[in-house]
Amino acid sequence: MPGRSKNKGFTRRKLLQGSLVAAGAIAMSGVPSVARSALPVQSNMDTLTCIFTRRSIRKYTSQPVTDETVKILLQAAMVAPTARDERSWEFIVIRDKNILRQVPTFHPSAKHVPDAQVAVVIVGNKKLEAHPGLWALDSSNASMNILLAAHSIGLGAVWTTFYPYEDRMAGIRKLLNLPDHIVPLNIIPIGYPAEKKPPEDRFNPSKIHYERW
Repeated sequence: MPGRSKNKGFTRRKLLQGSLVAAGAIAMSGVPSVARSALPVQSNMDTLTCIFTRRSIRKYTSQPVTDETVKILLQAAMVAPTARDERSWEFIVIRDKNILRQVPTFHPSAKHVPDAQVAVVIVGNKKLEAHPGLWALDSSNASMNILLAAHSIGLGAVWTTFYPYEDRMAGIRKLLNLPDHIVPLNIIPIGYPAEKKPPEDRFNPSKIHYERW
């Protein structure tokens, strides 16, 4: 934009990078603490730290993920915004290793799935969507909440997509016996991280447009 100082932009970028490094150090220094409150649960990780330090985790320890913890993640998923508040998502929780081991047989990028302690398949219910196609938006919002909530309480997770790949969708449909009106978006394997990844600065000013294209 006219009159905008490049030096100021550079300074802001360096400040953001510095903040990310500091946030990453805090996030990687230990597992965030969790406390009960009037809400289902609270974490000591603030929102921006959670957003800027979340990474896709594909290696997990053998530490169990409790049913209570899974419930917290699903509660987080269900407060995500949906079109007309129709809540067209549904969730399939999978712990059975025999089922998880079958996912990579039809999904070429899902070799990490069987190593997770638990996985959640997020699906859209076409009978509940506010308008054709909105199930994908509803389910995507819920998926992002699961990923952020998992990170905020010390878990690792990764969005592993089915939709829109027909072969992957057909594979999970058959494996989980999904009816025709249920559309699989993704599977999110979840566990305590066996890898650490530093935060990344992905800010790209060239992707930003003001007022018009």
